[in-house]
Amino acid sequence: MTGAKGTVILLVGPSCAGKSTLAKAIQELSNEPYLAQSLDSLFAATPEGWGSAGVHTLDGFRYDWEASQAEGGTPVRRIACGPVGWGLLDGFHRAVAAYADAGVNVVVDDMLLDLDVLKDWARALAAVPTLLVSVTAPKAELLRREAARQLHATPGLVAGHFDLHQGIAADAQIDTSRVSPSEAARFLLDRTVSSSGVAALHSFREH
Repeated sequence: MTGAKGTVILLVGPSCAGKSTLAKAIQELSNEPYLAQSLDSLFAATPEGWGSAGVHTLDGFRYDWEASQAEGGTPVRRIACGPVGWGLLDGFHRAVAAYADAGVNVVVDDMLLDLDVLKDWARALAAVPTLLVSVTAPKAELLRREAARQLHATPGLVAGHFDLHQGIAADAQIDTSRVSPSEAARFLLDRTVSSSGVAALHSFREH
């Protein structure tokens, strides 16, 4: 490594938006290595007792169902977290910052559980060159993808988290129903070359 900080490409968007596919395309097309990190990986690394079916789920991560609401027959499901869960998120964000501080480029695949998550990303990455990218598609398309998903299917997350991701002031907006993963990846990699420091993410910092 040269001693310079690594770059973070922070992909945020609802379930089924295509974030993980885009992250892989960025890795494949970049002339420099990008380490992939994701919220799903954090969930996978969390002890079962603090997961959605564990005895400590209220402290860790859980599903909140809104059974009275339905979209196309699918209940609305949101991922929520307790104090232990927030501590794990805090560590996740600072681990990404530590990679960048060591000169490692990182592409992050994240679905926001709350807008406070963006505030914490802003604090963690305050000194790290970061491109905040909103990744989405029309809601009807996301619901179609969710219904067709067979691997790691979690019905209800699109309805539960879609609105939270709307209107985010990001450095770039990617609609995966309109551009291919490779087109989006090339566009974002060009943006990281011309950008410096933290841009849009600054607006989420608490002063």
